[in-house]
Order: sequence, then structure tokens, then C-alpha cells
Amino acid sequence: MNIKTFIILTSVILFFCKEAFTQTLKESVQTALDNNESLKSQKVLLDNSYQNFLIQKGIMLPSLSLSGTGARSSNFDTNQDTDSYSISLNSAYTLFDFGSLEAKKRSSIRLNEASKLSFKKLEDELILNVIKVHLELFKAIKIVDLYESGLEIRKQQFLAVKNRFDLGEATRSDLLRSKASISGAEAQLKVGQANVKKLRENYKTLVGRVSDKPMLPQMKIKVPSTLEISVGKGTENDIALKILTLEERALRAELSSTEKSYLPNLSLSGSLSYGDSQTLGNNISSGRISLTSSVTLYSGGQKKARVKIASNKLAAKAIDIAVRKKTLQRDITTKWLDLMALRSSVIAKQEETNALQELYESIFEEWRLGGKTSLDTDQAYQNFLNSEIELVASTTDILIAKIDLLAEIGTLRAKLQLR
Repeated sequence: MNIKTFIILTSVILFFCKEAFTQTLKESVQTALDNNESLKSQKVLLDNSYQNFLIQKGIMLPSLSLSGTGARSSNFDTNQDTDSYSISLNSAYTLFDFGSLEAKKRSSIRLNEASKLSFKKLEDELILNVIKVHLELFKAIKIVDLYESGLEIRKQQFLAVKNRFDLGEATRSDLLRSKASISGAEAQLKVGQANVKKLRENYKTLVGRVSDKPMLPQMKIKVPSTLEISVGKGTENDIALKILTLEERALRAELSSTEKSYLPNLSLSGSLSYGDSQTLGNNISSGRISLTSSVTLYSGGQKKARVKIASNKLAAKAIDIAVRKKTLQRDITTKWLDLMALRSSVIAKQEETNALQELYESIFEEWRLGGKTSLDTDQAYQNFLNSEIELVASTTDILIAKIDLLAEIGTLRAKLQLR
């Protein structure tokens, strides 16, 4: 099959099977999101962040506890045993602490939000990997199809050379050379089939099941028209940058809590207790309420050290944010330039393929008339086949580059209409 026929046939099939092809890619992603074991593990751990927030929230509420004791004492001189028990209800509540607990609560809220975004980032990375292996598998299968077509053509050429050899119009060297080209085509096919098998295993690992016929997405994948727009969208949507910002806010709240934890605080506590001794025949009931305040006057430098540690973490996080912005801009620029280079390459590759096809057809016709050798025909066809394979690879690579760029600027889910 020549490349023009292949492209036209693919376009027609995509046109009439729009929903099936679109759904196939979505099914790959959805199945991976549902079945990937690493994602399941991270989803379980995600709940720990929320539980930490609940713990910090609960610290700010009044505490209520119930305690009880029972005892038996023996007097060996009088040979008497004394039994007693007591039960008490205790409560405590911090009335004022200059906002130290509130700052810790804000910190836990920000960390919980950052954990949710971290999980979403893992999902996005999985989605990107699934789409890439989906498209790589599609490319590998199409290349194997070209190898199979090439093998059939080599076999037909061998029969033609054999017929001419029987008629005395071709030499034995032509016959052996044509037979050797079949062996070369078979070796190419085996390498391509091994690559397909490897990619199927990668697909199965990520998605959870084997795909026989991965399809291209029907919708046109559009990227921003300029590099500046891409960088702007990337800075706005980047999940890693959002996570760092939330972590910075959490550290700022943590620093505030550390600074305020050494200021005076005021707490209210109370208890109700009841005790009884059946041996002595008496019981005791009591109640207590107290207002307590404390302030740290000296801690051997602990306060200064803790504040310094919190301050250093905050400063380091600010540097991380600046580094991430620069890294993001570099990555988007690199992916943008790669995409532009691939586009230019595909245009040139299409022209080359057309020229090599015409050259092969011309040499083949001359060979039929006796003007060219089988070596010329074989070499011309090999050049044409290599060009077809490179064109299929480059065309798929452009789609992968677009997907990669959209993932980098944070719009992949929206563009592919993924959840």
C-alpha cells in the first residue's frame, strides 16, 4: 500500500468512525485510572492528609475525658482489706493563645489541598503515559503493516526475477539477491513485531488489559498559536507550581504558629469526681474548675531555633517556586520548538516520500523493460519503504508532541475531554 492510499484510507475510516475512535482513547485512559495499582495506593494515602486536618481541627475544640480507678489495700497488722474506687469527668479548653492553634489549622488546610493536587498530578502523569503508549502502539502496528506489505512485494519481485531467470533474462546473482531481500524483509518484520509485543506489555502494565487495535483520537488536537501564550497558560495551570504555592502558605502559617506558641496562653479546665470506699463506708464527691495561664520565660534557645527552622523552610520553598517557574518556561519552550521542528520535518518527509514513490515506479518499469537491474529495483523500493515508515512515525510523533505540550501547559484533560 502506498502512502497516499494509506493516508486517504485512514482519513475516511476516522471520519465514519468518529465516536468509536474517540471512545477508544478515552477507554484506555479511564481503564487505567480505575485499575492502576500505584494510583490506588496513592489514593489510600491521600486520606491521611485529611485525617491530619481533622486532628488539628479537633485540638481547637473542648476535650472531654472519663477516667476511673479501683484499688484494694491490705493491712497485715489488722489483717483487714480496704476497697475503694473513684470516677472523674475532665474537660479542658484553650481560651486564648494569640492564634497559634488557628495558624496550625490553616497550615493543615493548605497541606490537605496540596495533597489533593499531588494526587491529581499523579493522575495527569498516568494519563499522559497511557496516551503516549497508546499512540506508540498505534504507530508500531502501522509500521508492521508496512513491513508486511513490503514482504509481500519482495516475494512478488522474487517470483518475477525467477521467471526471468528461467527465461534466461536474469542472472543467478539477481535471483539470489532477490531471495536475500526477502530474508531482510522478514527480519525487519520480526523486529517490528517484537516492538509491538513490548509496547503491548507496557500498555497492559499501565492500563490493566491488552489492546489489539488502538485508534487515533478523532478530534483535532489544537495547541496555542504562540509560544508566549503557551508559557502564560502553563504558568497559570501548572499543578506543581500550585502545590509549591500551597506548601509555602502552609509553611508561613507554621512559622506564625511557632512564633505565637511561646506567647502567654489562657486555658479553662474542670473536673467532676466521685469516690467511694465500701469497706470504710464513706464516699467523696468533688468538683473543680480552674483558669490557667502560662508563658515560657526561657527555653535554652529552643524557641529561636524552632523559629529559625520554620523561617528557613519558608525561604527554601520560595526559592523552589522561582526555580519551578524557570524550569516550566524552559520545558514549554523546548516542547514548543520540538513540535515546530516535527511539523517542518513531516512536510519535507511527505515530499520525499512522493518523490521516492515516483522514482521506484519509474525504476520498476525500466526493470521490466530490461533497462535496470533487480538491485536497482530492490534499492529503490527499500528507500521508498523506509520513507513511508519515517512518515508514519513522524506523523504520529507530531500528535505525541502536541499531547506532551498540552500536558506541560495543563490543558490536556480539557482538550481531550477527559474527566
